[in-house]
Amino acid sequence: MKQLIPVIKYILLLVVGVTLLIIAFKGQDVDQLISDLKQADYKWVVASLIACFVAHILRVFRWRMMIASLGHGTPSLLNTFYAVMIGYMANVAFPRMGEVSRCGVITKTDNIPIVKLIGTVIVERIVDLLMLAIVMALGIILQFDLLSEFLYENVLVKLNGSAGNLTVLVFAGIILVLAVFFLYLLMKKKKLGIRNRIYNFFMDVKSGILSVKDLENKGSFVLSSVLIWFLYGFSTYLCFFALDTTSGLGVLASLSVLVFSSLGMIVPVQGGIGAFHYMVSEGLLVYDIPKAEGLAYALLIHSSQTLLVLVIGAISVILLMIKSSKRS
Repeated sequence: MKQLIPVIKYILLLVVGVTLLIIAFKGQDVDQLISDLKQADYKWVVASLIACFVAHILRVFRWRMMIASLGHGTPSLLNTFYAVMIGYMANVAFPRMGEVSRCGVITKTDNIPIVKLIGTVIVERIVDLLMLAIVMALGIILQFDLLSEFLYENVLVKLNGSAGNLTVLVFAGIILVLAVFFLYLLMKKKKLGIRNRIYNFFMDVKSGILSVKDLENKGSFVLSSVLIWFLYGFSTYLCFFALDTTSGLGVLASLSVLVFSSLGMIVPVQGGIGAFHYMVSEGLLVYDIPKAEGLAYALLIHSSQTLLVLVIGAISVILLMIKSSKRS
C-alpha cells in the first residue's frame, strides 16, 4: 500500500492539472487558438526564452554562493547548473520533486549532506516568496484601480461567507493537526530513537537555512535575487510582442502577468499545467485581452519555457551520466 501512495498522489495531481486546463479552455474556439499560435512571431518567443535562461543561470550562481557558506566545499558551476536544470525538469513530472532532486545531484557529485542542501533551498523559496510579495505590492500600487477590483471580485468575494470560512477553518485545522503530530514525535523518546532522528534532521535543515548569514558577499546574493525576478518580468514582457493582441501591453501589464503566472506555478500540479494557463488568461482579462487570446499567450510562454527546461534538463542528465562514468 505504501508503494501505491506516491503513484496515487501523482495521478491525483495530474487530474487536478488536467481539470484546471479543461476549465481554462472550456468554451474557447480551438481553431482560433491554433490560428493565433501559427501567426505568432516566434523571434520574440526566442528572445523571451533567452531572458528566462539567463535567470536560470543567475539561480545557479546564487545557489552556489549559498552552498559555499555551508562549509562543505563549493561545487563547480557546471555541476550546480546540471543540478538546477535537472531539478526544473523533475518539477515538470513531479511537483516539488525538483527541490530534492537538485540537492541529490550535488550530494552525489560533491558529497555535501543533502539535508543541509535542503536548508539552502528553503531559504531560496523564502526569498522568492518575498520577491513575489514585493512584485505583487508594486503591481497593486502602480495599477491600484485595475488590480484591486480584480482581486476583490476573484479572490476576496469568493472566500467570503460560509464557504470561505469553512475553507479557512479546514486549512487551519490541517496545519494544527500536523503541528501537534510533529510535537508528539519530538516528545516521544521511544521507538528506535525517532525523536533523535527528527531532531537531527531539523537541526541539519536549520544549519542550511542559517548558512545565509555566513555568505561572503551578501550584496551579490541580494542583487542576483532582484535580477532573477527582473528577468522573469522581462521575459513575460518580450513574449507580449509574439501576438498582435498582446503586443500593445506595457511594462506594468507584464508586472501583473508575472504575479498571476507565479501564483499559477505555486499550485502543486505538474509544471503548473492548467493553473498557469487559467491564472494568466484571467489576469489578461484585466487589460481587455479576450479569453482566447489570453490562453494563446499563456500556452505560448508556458510551452516554450517547459520545452526549454525539458531539453536542457535532459542534456544535463546525459552529460552528468557521461561525466560520472568517466570518473568511475
